[in-house]
Amino acid sequence: MKKRVFFLLVAALIMPWAMKAQVNSAVHIDSTLSKCDSYTWSVNGQTYTTSAVVTYVSGDTLYILDLTINQSVTNTITEPISGGCTYQWGNNTYTENGTYTQTFTGSNGCDSTVTLTLNLTSSAAVTYDVTACDNYSFKGETYNTSGTYNITDESNPLCDSIITLNLTVLPIATIREDITVVACESTVWRWSPEESSTVINHNCTINSNEYSQSTAATRRLFHPRTAERCFDSTVYVTFNIKQHKRNNVTERGCDSYTFHFSMQTSDTTSIDTTLYFTFSKTDSIRFAHAASNGCDSIIIANITINKSPVITISGDLRVTPGSNCTLRASSDQANTVFTWADGSHDTVYTRNNVTENFDTYVNGKNPSSGCEHTSYVTVLANASINSADDNAINVYPNPTSGVININSNEVVKNITVFNMNGQQMINAKNVNSVDLSVLAKGTYVVRVDLESGKIATRTIVVSK
Repeated sequence: MKKRVFFLLVAALIMPWAMKAQVNSAVHIDSTLSKCDSYTWSVNGQTYTTSAVVTYVSGDTLYILDLTINQSVTNTITEPISGGCTYQWGNNTYTENGTYTQTFTGSNGCDSTVTLTLNLTSSAAVTYDVTACDNYSFKGETYNTSGTYNITDESNPLCDSIITLNLTVLPIATIREDITVVACESTVWRWSPEESSTVINHNCTINSNEYSQSTAATRRLFHPRTAERCFDSTVYVTFNIKQHKRNNVTERGCDSYTFHFSMQTSDTTSIDTTLYFTFSKTDSIRFAHAASNGCDSIIIANITINKSPVITISGDLRVTPGSNCTLRASSDQANTVFTWADGSHDTVYTRNNVTENFDTYVNGKNPSSGCEHTSYVTVLANASINSADDNAINVYPNPTSGVININSNEVVKNITVFNMNGQQMINAKNVNSVDLSVLAKGTYVVRVDLESGKIATRTIVVSK
């Protein structure tokens, strides 16, 4: 450092003189360099082996060199190697004794040459301490008892390895584990989370069966090995597969059917849950609840809905007293069997010498579906007001969509409205009007009973 300062002072003293000697010198070049061992400066051709500050004037140019010289390092090591047949140094693997040299780059950027004197032994010694259950396999051999075994491993072509095996063999205690799996109709059961690939599919089996699996083959023990003992577990699984109780119910209904569902809580006791389901078309429904065996009690109700026939009575619904009455029954379904009130089965029913009103009916039954319908009719036998008396009573408006009015010279005692099947629809007393808006669109017979005992009938059309 002192030398470098000295050269800088000398350069400072020379520079003014050099500037006077050459008035036109106005250029200088500074260089700072770091080199290993030596450096030859191309400006003056000189070689330098130590750090220095050098100046040189050429023409009108002043050159200044600040030079640092770092020294390369040479090192020699001796490495005795025992317990191994090879030695890894840098990027090289050595298998023989000898002297080896490698060059590395030092922290100062210069070469560091290291010479290694290597002394390898002829074999490697390795010791293993092993505790095993029942037996232990090593290097193709199976050892069943505890002890110390010296093994020569000749698999390494460079040198033999001497292996010392300190083996402790522990006896196995077998443990039985019993598991019962209860399921309804089917189940999928895994032996353990570790044995996820072992799955038992047990579908639709009622009888109980027992399966077993031992851990001895894989040593994947359910009870881990401790320092004192080893355990193998044999797991016995009993499957108790129960069946859902099923009951299929088939019912028929005409136009509709109401199904009553009772919940069975045991084999002998049932509680009425008051659940009613009404069907208006052919359908099925499934009910399920807990049975006494822990599974479901399933009821499947298959309901068939048939349409009842529509029975119509036509013919002499009004007759003159003393005349005969002929009525005809008809149905919207073929093969309907008719039964009149007197037990006859003809389509046509006749009553002779009718002197007063009478009620009758006919039942129509479809023998295929069993559905039936009964139509009632009232035959009116009276000396109705003749044409001369038509002006004495007036029923209006006709047709109507609501109220009809009765205009008569006599007091109206009763008004009765019948449909065309003879069924009474409305009855009103001591009034002169009645509301027909509650009736369906169609033709109706209105009977008016007067105070004098006379009876008049009118046909009214209800429109909507």
